[in-house]
Amino acid sequence: MKKWIWAVLALGLSLGLVRLWSAAVSPGELEDWLARWGGWAPAAYILAFTVLPVFFFPVAVLALAGGMLFGLFRGTAYTLLGAFFNCALMFLLARRLGRRRAEDFVRRRLSPAWQARLARAGGREGVLLLIVLRLIPAVPYNLINYAFGLSAMPLGVYSLASLAGIVPGTVVFINIGDKMLGGDTPAFVLAVGLLGLLLAGTALLGRRLFPPRQAERDPADPPEDENKTE
Repeated sequence: MKKWIWAVLALGLSLGLVRLWSAAVSPGELEDWLARWGGWAPAAYILAFTVLPVFFFPVAVLALAGGMLFGLFRGTAYTLLGAFFNCALMFLLARRLGRRRAEDFVRRRLSPAWQARLARAGGREGVLLLIVLRLIPAVPYNLINYAFGLSAMPLGVYSLASLAGIVPGTVVFINIGDKMLGGDTPAFVLAVGLLGLLLAGTALLGRRLFPPRQAERDPADPPEDENKTE
């Protein structure tokens, strides 16, 4: 394919991403936008998942749209791939390019005790901490990316541990998106029930492993204005 065709495709996708970022978009609207890309829809979705969370676009909306458009299995695969790239991108932004802004963001969101704990994150304990935090949907997705970008954890370890931690939430949200188009069916009710179990189970896990007394603010507490993880 000629270079100018690639340039047109990239420009069109970039303009579309800017529109999505600047507007309140529902999963259905996002699905419609992605569907217009035809055979390029998987690539557009993966790129959207890679880029948009940097600007605090809700990852839950992306995951629901992925399930609606691609179904459970392909939607899960594309979402995990996009999330893998996004985690690496935001980690590197915090570590290499926007460290001062990332530090300001983390400082506003976390108590000094948790900042110190994440700064020391490394080795097996740091990996387990990251996986557990990824399992808890109430912990802000972007906060984890930026906070661990300020830690001593290597990029490869961070990316793989993040991927392991987001699998359950990703499957649950993709499954809801996959069943949404069928209406109020038993399958959809079951999908929503699984989300409820995930939220309840991970809330109990967060309270057990990270009691509020360990920090002025528990990362498992719902954020004020931050988007949720998958």
